[in-house]
Amino acid sequence: MVVKKALTVANIKAQKIKRIPFSGAFYEAYRQPQNKGVWFIWGGSSSGKSSKVMQTAKEFAKHEKVLYNLLEEELDDSDVIERVDMFDMHDVKDNFLMQKYTLEELTAYLKKRNSPKVVIIDSATYFFKNFAEYLAFKEMFKSKIIIITGHAQGANPRSELEKDIMYDAKQKIFVSGFLSVCKGRTIGPNGGLFIIWKEGYDKARGESQ
Repeated sequence: MVVKKALTVANIKAQKIKRIPFSGAFYEAYRQPQNKGVWFIWGGSSSGKSSKVMQTAKEFAKHEKVLYNLLEEELDDSDVIERVDMFDMHDVKDNFLMQKYTLEELTAYLKKRNSPKVVIIDSATYFFKNFAEYLAFKEMFKSKIIIITGHAQGANPRSELEKDIMYDAKQKIFVSGFLSVCKGRTIGPNGGLFIIWKEGYDKARGESQ
């Protein structure tokens, strides 16, 4: 067995890393995160999670090719079409794709040359059978950004699988009342807060007329 060389401080500091050049509200919430790793976004029904995920897809698509793997809805559902329209995904049409792939299909797709750098899996329990399957997928595509969504029970992920993914993820983003809060490792100047929809955010807090 070949034993890996242990890295010195100089070795670690000399490594080159690439970051996503977020700006505006995304920079305020997440600064400029590294261009790899797992993001986990979870929230309850009508929390604003679907809008948050689409906004995140658009921000990434300004810089990288994004595949949105939509499993909870059909691609021809009116809600999906309206969401694509609402967030002007046409603005990033050259970098944004949607499909409904199984684990086997998505694995084959991502192994192709020049496959998307960012993949969104919506959602965890519709895609992975167990945590071991998640870990194998993550290891296989560790140079990509993998954004996984999950359901909430209160402020926590609902299932054991979703909890395990949340603990493992680099970025952990909870959505409630049209506000997302980042508890991950890359947090921006405002402490990781992102208002998804101002009117809904105000209504959820009883601040609108």
